[in-house]
Amino acid sequence: MSDIQLYLLEADKNAAEAKQIAAHSASKLQDKSLKLIDLVTSLEPYLNNKEDGDQRAKSIGYVADLLSALPPKVLSLQERHLLCDFLLGRLEGDVEGVGATARALIALETLGKWDSETVQKFKLQTERLAVVQLVDLLLAKHRDSTRKLQTEDAEFMPAFISYWEGEKDPRNLMIIFSLLQVPMTEWDMGSHAQDLFDSVFNYFPITFKPPPDDPYGITAQDLKDRLKACIAANSDFAPYAFPQLLDKLDSTSINTKRDVLQAMQACITEYEAKTINLYSVTLWDALKFEILNVQEEDLAEEALRTLSLIGGKLAELPEDGPLNAYLRPIIKECNEHLEDAPTKQSEASGRILHALALSGPVVADRVAKGVLPVLFALYHGSESITKRRGLLEVFTPIVEAFVKLSQLLPGTKITSLQAFAEDALNAMVRALVNAPKSEVSFRLASLTGLTQLLAAPGVLNDKQIDRAVDTVTDVVLHEQVDGHGNIRAQAIKALASIAHSAPQSIRDRTIPAFMVELPDLPEANAVPSTKLEVFAQLARERQVFDTVVLRLKNKLNSARRQQAPPAYTRALLLSLLYAFTLGSPMEDDGVILSSYYGDYAQPLIDDIVRQDRADKDVAEVEIVGRICNAILRPQGVHFQATVYHGDREWMARMVSNATASDVGTAPFLLYYYGAIRPEVVEAQDVMLLLKHQASVALHGGQSQRHTASSLRLVSLLVNKFINPKTMRSTLEDAGTEAESLLQNTSSAQALNVAFAVIKGLVLQGKSGTLTTKYLNIILDHLSSTSDNTAPHLFSTLLAPDDILTKENHCPISGLHKQKVFGQVIPKLTTAVRTADTEKKAGYLVALSGILRWLPYSIISPALTDLITALLQTLDLHDEPVIKASALTVFESILMHDPQTLSTHAASLITRLLTSCTTASTRSAGIRNTTEVRAKSLLCLALLPRQLKAETVVPFRRQVVKRLMGCLDDAKRNVRFEAVRCRTAWLGLDEGVDDE
Repeated sequence: MSDIQLYLLEADKNAAEAKQIAAHSASKLQDKSLKLIDLVTSLEPYLNNKEDGDQRAKSIGYVADLLSALPPKVLSLQERHLLCDFLLGRLEGDVEGVGATARALIALETLGKWDSETVQKFKLQTERLAVVQLVDLLLAKHRDSTRKLQTEDAEFMPAFISYWEGEKDPRNLMIIFSLLQVPMTEWDMGSHAQDLFDSVFNYFPITFKPPPDDPYGITAQDLKDRLKACIAANSDFAPYAFPQLLDKLDSTSINTKRDVLQAMQACITEYEAKTINLYSVTLWDALKFEILNVQEEDLAEEALRTLSLIGGKLAELPEDGPLNAYLRPIIKECNEHLEDAPTKQSEASGRILHALALSGPVVADRVAKGVLPVLFALYHGSESITKRRGLLEVFTPIVEAFVKLSQLLPGTKITSLQAFAEDALNAMVRALVNAPKSEVSFRLASLTGLTQLLAAPGVLNDKQIDRAVDTVTDVVLHEQVDGHGNIRAQAIKALASIAHSAPQSIRDRTIPAFMVELPDLPEANAVPSTKLEVFAQLARERQVFDTVVLRLKNKLNSARRQQAPPAYTRALLLSLLYAFTLGSPMEDDGVILSSYYGDYAQPLIDDIVRQDRADKDVAEVEIVGRICNAILRPQGVHFQATVYHGDREWMARMVSNATASDVGTAPFLLYYYGAIRPEVVEAQDVMLLLKHQASVALHGGQSQRHTASSLRLVSLLVNKFINPKTMRSTLEDAGTEAESLLQNTSSAQALNVAFAVIKGLVLQGKSGTLTTKYLNIILDHLSSTSDNTAPHLFSTLLAPDDILTKENHCPISGLHKQKVFGQVIPKLTTAVRTADTEKKAGYLVALSGILRWLPYSIISPALTDLITALLQTLDLHDEPVIKASALTVFESILMHDPQTLSTHAASLITRLLTSCTTASTRSAGIRNTTEVRAKSLLCLALLPRQLKAETVVPFRRQVVKRLMGCLDDAKRNVRFEAVRCRTAWLGLDEGVDDE
């Protein structure tokens, strides 16, 4: 059989095989074993079959697939012309094969450019996708030829426009909206402008909703964007676009309004400024309704943006007349609303003026000149605090616009604002100082306005800036108002903001004022913690950071010389820690300057080393470690190596002596080694330190905080510094091999060390065999002990730790939670089912300890096996933390897979009712904490919403009755959940009277 016959057989059954047959024919043409004339001749019986249109279409499809598979330069120019004429003839005379013909023409054009005559031979005869693509290709690659055809043929443009009428296929519309922009933007539309505009505006607004399984990925927004570009393509469309858009702006549909406003913005952006001038006032009259009478906030925002775009467009014109004509009615109406301030209209006027001022410096200047004289005349002429507040709330957005413009366009003219700077400053300072403290909103409006005024560069002179800064500083430091009227928190935020706009004044005036309030030796152990906290917040501004941390360092040194109370030195250290962790220190290539380490961290470390007393303040030691970590962690290997080798001597002395004073440095070492990169530390140092810290943890005698630090340090060393290949031998040499620890002793200390080692291994994920072995050992240990220490330690395995993180250069496996779940949970659930009563509680505690830190996506596949165990966990009345963990899991199940709980509804409801109350359970020794009660009520409230009515209705009366007691719970959040829960259960349609 010939290739065409094979193709016709496979075309419907196997499209891929049909294309392979066409590609085979293409290879014959390429190697000259088949001539083009012979190919075309062989097609004649199939192409000319008058009784079978489907066969004709498939035959042309064969040609299209063949040409698509053909490499360039195989066909000569003459052969391409002959094929083109042949295909154009088919396009005009055979409707059935038009799609395939268009595909063939597209493929032919890619094999070589067409000349102008060839392009102009193409006549538009259909509207399917392939033809649309072909027209798009013609307009993209043969612009001059198609434009010449449009110029010479008077009938072309009407035919071209009408050709697309009625198209509904979104694939076609995406291309049509794109290709129509060529005539819209490049051709002389003449008298056809309205017809061309109408041909696309008929689709406005787009209401297309793609099907759920849409293979093309075309969204309604894609179509909207293309259509919007067409509407805004040419200023000649303005007489048709704006009237119709304004008409549709009256629609009751929020989506239509939103589309109209976005289309308007596109038109304003793309149309010529002189065209926008013709419609500016008309647009204002329509848009102000959306702002003054807000229906939806986003519509108001879009309308404001539209007004701003108009102002910016008119500012481009060389003459002032159009912009003045646009602004005059707006400013007039806004000034009228100011007379009645504060009202919703005056508030909206502030938004309008803000949006207009953002249009550009020229518009902002006109707005300020037109509004501020009226605003301050009204302010000085009124004694009403309420009215003055409303006026300041309009003034602030205008200043804010100047601030934003100055940031975008440095050098923005501010003389119009500067002319009223003194009036504004006096008004706001007096409001902060003299207004009654109960007038909170007025004082806050003044504080906000003052902050914005300080942020506007060049508006205030140095003397005025100092006055404003002193006022805000005084509020922060000296104003003591409890309850209503306290604006100190807002003043603190304002002061931090002012530090960015007026750093020199903050350095010269605010920081010294704080230093006066921070003594070297506080009286009667009165620690000014709040003032220290505020002072540290100034470090968020980079320009004053160095001044803040230097003053804190000097104050710390003075306090220590004066032997200040430990609470005060701790507070100073915490302020330094805040500055380095949440502040904005100077950086080099995005990394905090290494010089901070020598200036701040190293002296603090030296002080710790020098302390010989055994009762080192563990809190101070930890804070120093955190400061060290914040500075050292991002540094490069070279700098870290220099620091580390400088510290090796005293750290080695500490490990070898192991005196009580040296043991107290564990909290520091935890954060120090957390910052160090693995490649910096020597293996023998790790061995000695691991052995030392394990010994400290095993032999006890230290405070709980010291021991916890030692255990965390063990996990860190195992996870980060020990080579996985030598892991077991290293652990054995250090005396921390988990199997040996648990065989030799079952003490709580040994268990803690074993779990610390396993945690490091679990997170690392590189010692799989050893980790699995140790997990099995601790699971076996559960069955051999009745002590509750081991079960509770399971919750530590996956618990988050701020040291064991990737930021601290620790290797953290992305699958460590899945691995622990797969290795531990199945064995625990099996043990729960088979264990006796005495052992079961331990297994349940261990199970919940693991589940507590797992995302629901990991738990969900095993719900069937877990639910029974989780229900039994709710019976552990002396384990509130474990119960809370189980309740969290039940909450997730009810949200995502409630059907799995249908058969357990009775058991779950009974247990939840027991867990959400207190009065009836105290005598039974049941401790339901606030968290347990609230979570139980939350789960109870989900049951009637997530489960079928027939499942929960039988329990309605019982639940509603028991919830009465929860409504009187001592904790507010529990009462809140109880009200929600009772409402959900009362909402069940049960045809019985409510009790």
